[in-house]
Amino acid sequence: MPEAGSQGRGQQQRKFSPVVAGLGAAVVASAVTLVLMMNKPAPVAVPDQATTSTNQCQMFQRELLVSTTTGSGTVRLREGNYLSSPITLSTQPQAVVFPLPRPETTPVEEVIAIEGNANDVVITSPLTGSRNVYNVIGAAAFSVTWKPMKGC
Repeated sequence: MPEAGSQGRGQQQRKFSPVVAGLGAAVVASAVTLVLMMNKPAPVAVPDQATTSTNQCQMFQRELLVSTTTGSGTVRLREGNYLSSPITLSTQPQAVVFPLPRPETTPVEEVIAIEGNANDVVITSPLTGSRNVYNVIGAAAFSVTWKPMKGC
């Protein structure tokens, strides 16, 4: 009989050991989480947009305006790997913004191609006021010098 009692206590201890192990693991996980949270650096304050814009110079994009005087047609502008979406010409100038900003210090010369079929294609610069007119059958190319410009 004494053996039966000791066997019952052994089974009871085995039933509690998974519970104790689970509680121990939970305590360890909580301790690790607490330590990590206490050692986490304070969040960095993000400056207000108004403050940022007054402290930094804005770079102007490389932009041209495309229109026509009396003609019509559809064209696209190409510079390097960039190709604009098709532009259906009208007398209202339409902006073509190239992916690179204007240079910071030294002027940059690039060749721009006009692709399509159109008469009296007017290319102007909104910043410098330059204006050229082209008749395009297939493609026409012109050179543009992007002068450095900053908005500050």
